[in-house]
Amino acid sequence: MKKSVAKSDYKKEHLGVSAFTLAIAGFFVTLFSPIASFVMFIVSLVFSINQQRKNPNKIGKAGLILSIVGIVLDILFIILLVTVLANFMEQLPTA
Repeated sequence: MKKSVAKSDYKKEHLGVSAFTLAIAGFFVTLFSPIASFVMFIVSLVFSINQQRKNPNKIGKAGLILSIVGIVLDILFIILLVTVLANFMEQLPTA
């Protein structure tokens, strides 16, 4: 016989799932818009912290880890992008 899941138990995991989903989506968005992905990682971090405070679970912890790794990688990507663009601008001929 199947065990039915109460709606209150079902709602407890929404923030963790949202955090995990936003973190995964943030990795894909990084190549197109690093600033938008940075915002996604911050929102994911907030959601996963709230999930871990209210009802700790594995998906919330995974969202927390992914969002922290994503923030660090996104900052490194932005620094690399600015460095490469600055070098490119220096090499352009002046008129």
